[in-house]
Amino acid sequence: MTAPILRYASLGSGSAGNALVIEARCAGQTTRLLLDCGFSTKETVKRLARLNLTGQDIDALLVTHEHDDHIGGVARFARKFGTPIHMSRGTHVSVLNHTHSCEGLNVTFCADAQPFELGALVVHPYTVPHDAREPLQFTFKCRDLHLGVITDVGHITPVVVQALQACHGLVLEYNYDAQMLAQSTKYPASLKQRIFGDYGHLDNKTSQELLLQLIHPNLHHVHAAHISQNNNDLERVRDLLEAALGEHRIPYALACQNEGFDWFEVR
Repeated sequence: MTAPILRYASLGSGSAGNALVIEARCAGQTTRLLLDCGFSTKETVKRLARLNLTGQDIDALLVTHEHDDHIGGVARFARKFGTPIHMSRGTHVSVLNHTHSCEGLNVTFCADAQPFELGALVVHPYTVPHDAREPLQFTFKCRDLHLGVITDVGHITPVVVQALQACHGLVLEYNYDAQMLAQSTKYPASLKQRIFGDYGHLDNKTSQELLLQLIHPNLHHVHAAHISQNNNDLERVRDLLEAALGEHRIPYALACQNEGFDWFEVR
């Protein structure tokens, strides 16, 4: 029997747009999901082409929450390619009267701690603290291969830690450096407070604390994601990843806004 394959690639990650492709191949079946779509359809198609994919190659869209950088392109992409959508009821309600409304599209609701199958993948939604109506993050399994994703979360909860235990690959938010955000002259006090808050985003220190809880002998790779272009420093993030993972010889990389990252296979 052919061994299963689970791989993933980022089309871009950050406040200007997010999209992650997850692909599983098992028992002659191939399934490709797009986790969030914060880019225009034209831009998404352009970025998919870098991975030798087209819009027709995407079997389903998963949505984490209703903020523009995650859902901005979902409805138009789904209408153009006939792609089914999976999101929480809260996310669906929040965009009913919005330009991102998915009314009339093929929408299936998912919820915390209710796994579901999509082709060769088993998708595990889990709830996170973020300033959205019913935000979810996801882990993905293909046989014994396990990928975990966590972005757009204000603080770490036991649910988050439990969901991400024993993953072979991790995509983990390192959103901002606390000192850089505090000293920023570009962001008003209200926006700073939102980001700093318990329902905002993860700062480097908190992300590092989470990562240290998730290291285990079979963790194969870590990608830092949703890195602020204004309030973080890529070298600081690399230094943190090296400090956490270097002695374990676990490879790591950064997901950037413009290029994302190329295919990486979970092992």
